[in-house]
Amino acid sequence: MKIALVEDDINMRKSLEMAFLCYPEYELKTFKNPKEALKSLDDSFDLVISDLTMPGMDGLEFVKELDGKYPVIIITGNATLNRAIDSIRLGVKDFITKPFEIQTLIDGIKSGMEDKGAQPIKPKKDEQKISPRDGFIAISKGVERAIEVSKKAAATDVSVMLLGESGVGKEVFANFIHKNSPRSEKPFIAINMAAIPDNLIESELFGYEKGAFTDAQTSKLGRFEMAAGGTLFLDEIAEMPYPLQSKLLRVLQDKEITRLGGTKSIKIDVRIISATNVNIDKNIKDGLFREDLYYRLNTIPVKIPPLRDRQEEIVPIALMTLANTAKKYGTKEHTLSSGAQDSLLKHDWPGNIRELISVCERVSILTDSETIEAEDILQNL
Repeated sequence: MKIALVEDDINMRKSLEMAFLCYPEYELKTFKNPKEALKSLDDSFDLVISDLTMPGMDGLEFVKELDGKYPVIIITGNATLNRAIDSIRLGVKDFITKPFEIQTLIDGIKSGMEDKGAQPIKPKKDEQKISPRDGFIAISKGVERAIEVSKKAAATDVSVMLLGESGVGKEVFANFIHKNSPRSEKPFIAINMAAIPDNLIESELFGYEKGAFTDAQTSKLGRFEMAAGGTLFLDEIAEMPYPLQSKLLRVLQDKEITRLGGTKSIKIDVRIISATNVNIDKNIKDGLFREDLYYRLNTIPVKIPPLRDRQEEIVPIALMTLANTAKKYGTKEHTLSSGAQDSLLKHDWPGNIRELISVCERVSILTDSETIEAEDILQNL
């Protein structure tokens, strides 16, 4: 679907251009004023989005010039009841006040096209890119490849190992695989091996019976039982103590566990997804990780590239984070100046997406002006 955006504010134009990268079913063509748009609009356009207050010709005058040829959505930061009523009388499909979430605009586009009697063009299921609602912004080839592999893995029940640096979004991918699998209605249970003391990992994974140790006043389910019928995500798997790895291997082979202090075998039905941010091949050579367990867990590897190798996603992720932060905390929905965007692109992001989100949340909360400048970014890196 081809959409015309008429907006005199360059920051708003750039922000929407970035946001629409997440919706490849829509082709967005921008114009800085109505007169420029009127010279270019033809039958190839399906819908028009227009600012209300613009120099030379305002949004309502522009709508009159269009004479009902296209569905129109008005966006404005200066909304009044009278202007909204005038827009409706002119046949405007939606009247959206700034700041707004991109999903609000997308919903308005879909509604406007349905009213026109046409359906928005949707890509085939296997061609759809992942939208921010799935936790992804997929523009780079590396992430698209990781998503493609994840989709194929999700349709099966085999073990998946997510490989990538800390902060690249491995748990997001694990959730995505679970939600797109036949087990999606069952639990998704995660455990981080690096966050649990070695002497507690066994009881956390397999549970324990009453009296198994001094403080065991009652029996407790382990993560395997909690995840029954669903998915168990073993994060930072390389941190699992070596002696416990043989027990995990046995569980994966026999598909049954025994609680700590118990004698009864319990059948399990769990899909395993694991993740690591280290070179696990080196750990195997150094005798820190069992090779047979590695092959059991690594049926399908999914490599997630670091943020520095997917620069085209940095600004869209930043804009999405700014919008989410504004919604969550009631702050202004900021735009990024070209200088701010350059600052984001020049940073190496050793903490990957986790670092980028943290910086953008901080900048969003601390910046008073509507436009975030380069110095705002640099002060918060």
